[in-house]
Parts: sequence; C-alpha cells; structure tokens
Amino acid sequence: MAINACDSLSPSLPLSLSPLLMLPLDKDEVGHGCRLFSLKDKTALALRGFPETFSDSRCVGSSDGWLVLLDKDSEPYLLDPIRGGRVLRLPPVETFPCVLQVLRRDDDDDGRGSAAFYEAVHLKRLRTTALLPLRTLREYIISKAVLSASPYDQDDDEGNSCWVVAIFGSESKLAICGSKDFGGGGAWTELTGKHAPYSDVMFYYGTFFALGNDGFVEVWDFNRDHPIKLMEIKSSFPQKSAEAARVLRNLCFTNTYIVEAAGEILLLVRFAGYFVNEHGVPVEEDDLLTDEDIRPLVCPYRTLYFHVYMLDMNSEEWVGLDSIGERAVFVGGSHSRSVSVRDFPEFEGNSVYFTDDNWDPAEHDDLYGGHDMGVYSLQSGKVKEICEVGSDKIEPPPFWVFPSDYPSK
Repeated sequence: MAINACDSLSPSLPLSLSPLLMLPLDKDEVGHGCRLFSLKDKTALALRGFPETFSDSRCVGSSDGWLVLLDKDSEPYLLDPIRGGRVLRLPPVETFPCVLQVLRRDDDDDGRGSAAFYEAVHLKRLRTTALLPLRTLREYIISKAVLSASPYDQDDDEGNSCWVVAIFGSESKLAICGSKDFGGGGAWTELTGKHAPYSDVMFYYGTFFALGNDGFVEVWDFNRDHPIKLMEIKSSFPQKSAEAARVLRNLCFTNTYIVEAAGEILLLVRFAGYFVNEHGVPVEEDDLLTDEDIRPLVCPYRTLYFHVYMLDMNSEEWVGLDSIGERAVFVGGSHSRSVSVRDFPEFEGNSVYFTDDNWDPAEHDDLYGGHDMGVYSLQSGKVKEICEVGSDKIEPPPFWVFPSDYPSK
C-alpha cells in the first residue's frame, strides 16, 4: 500500500470522488488523524492534522463527508476530515434522555475520573442506573449517527438545514439535533417512534428512514424546521433470514441495514460467524480447544454472506433479490450507501462492500477487532478482502468516507 503524507488538512487534497476507506494511522506515524485508502488507486493518503482533542476519539458515524466523533469525555462532534478540518460541536452528552447526570472533575485530564449516571433497560422493562466513567460511556451512548446534509450546504440561518440523527442508549432509540443546536448549547431530543430498537437509519433527499429490528420502516420528512412522520411501513422481517438466523443462532449473529439503490429501498441482512476458522467455516466455541492444544485456536468473527431484499411499497413486504445489478452497496458504521459501477468502474457490481461494526464491548478481544471487512459477491456467494492490512486488530475500526458528498465550491 503506497502512502502519501499530509501534515495538515487542506481544502484541495488530491482525492478522487470514489468512496474511500478510512483506516487508522500506522503506529509509527506522528500526529492525530487517519489514512484514506483509495480502492481505485490502491494508495492511501495520511492525514495527520486532526485537533488533539480527537487523539483518543471514537467514530460513530460517517455521513455526507463528515465524521461523527465522541471525544474522551463522550462529547459528540462533527469533523470534516478533508476540507480544512472544520469542527462543529454537537449538543452535550448529558442532554441525551438516557444520561441522568454527569459528574465532572476539574483536574480530570484523561477523562477517567469523571462519570455519568446512565439509565439502561433490560428485557424491555427492567430499568437500572449505572455510574459509568465518561470514557466507558462512549461504548454505549451512540451506536450510529447520520446527517441529513452537509453543514456546508446551510443557506437558511433561521432553519435547521442540517439534521443529525443518532441511535442511542440500551434501547436503541432515536435522538435528533438540528443545525440550530450546533455549538454545544443545544440539546438532543428524542424522536418518538414505535419500533425501537432500531438497527439502521438513513437519509435520502431529506426523507429519513428508520429500520426497526422487526423489519418495520418508519419514514419521516426532515425538509422543515420540525420533522413530521409520513408513514409506517409494516414490512415484517423476512422469513428466510429469520429462519436462517434461528438455525445458525449458536454459530452466527446478524446485523441489518437499510440503503437506497437506484431509487429503491433495500434491506441487507449480514450473517457473521462468532468464530470462523482459516477455511471460512464457522465453528463452535468448544471446537477452539482440543486435547492436543495448549492454547485455544484464534478464530475471529467474520462475515459469511448477505441476504438482500427490496421493499415493495404496495404490499409492504421485503422481496428477496438474487442480484442488485450494476450497483455496489457500502455498509458498516457509516451512512449506508450505494453507487453505480458505471460511474465507479473500480468497484464490482452486484456486490456488498462492508466494514466491521461489531462494537459490542462484551465481544472485544485483544487479538482481533475492526478486522471484519471485505466485499461480498451476490453472484458467487463469496467474500474477498478489499485491502491488505496485516493484522486482525484494527483500532479504531475502518469507516467508509464519500468525497462525492462534498459540494463543489
């Protein structure tokens, strides 16, 4: 992998419009930032000019060319990683409905002494309150965040021309803030829906789609000062995927995504093995240690395949697809997107490009994490790697960044 270095962020970096893979800097690289890997050119650009406050940050979203980051105190920010490194402060963490109180120490330089009372819900009804260090709160407060538009597009000083929606808390509910709340003085407001927990969210030309774990979809209009719900689509979770998840429940776990492709709404169900051996076969945890082994085998979790469905608006059903034609879909912790391979011939059509978004703290391992990325072909049913990183431990995990989201100015 060829690396080009850039000590400071610039509004005129030599990037194509092709989707980029954001990777961490190498351990021997000085500065705070990331590498942007181009699958088109097979080269990476090292950006080393991030503000120091993001030296130990956690990325929870990549949308419209911006990153959504949580600093060491779990405070949320927007960062433009390419054009000048602009930073926007989002409303404070204590304004999330599940954060009851934040206790800060003035002499707390590393964030370990400050804490927050965090309300968690178990089995949908048992509410408990835990006192978590702010650094630990980052693991739980936001699982994913998306933007309705780039803040650069703002042309209405009185309205909310940019919205941020976050899946938050143990119940995976929705919270929103608008551009009028930016700067740290506003608050997160819960967007009241009926189908929490939510697994994925997306914007499409100002229309917001929220995917519930039950397969239902809620549609909201955000092209106004206050969002209005347009409809609820009672599209139950597909039976094919539900049955496969049931049969493989001891071997695999699933993630689901909602994405627009050529004007259609798609549901992607990702099947990943808890423990996958070197041959790509999921195995039981008991199989990791045999009588001859002194140490257990290292078999990281890995994605095995995807099921893809298209939403039939008339019947309100998810219809199975064997092909998505000349589209390449990108999923993971970033805003789920698709592109035409006619516009971006460096990508393979009828394929899903994915990054690791298995962020459950209980699943963390010192030997692996962030590694589960690749491209899945719907035609062949096989997974291929997208770049050589030389490690099963990538921290922080990779994200997709779309330079095409940047307006031409």
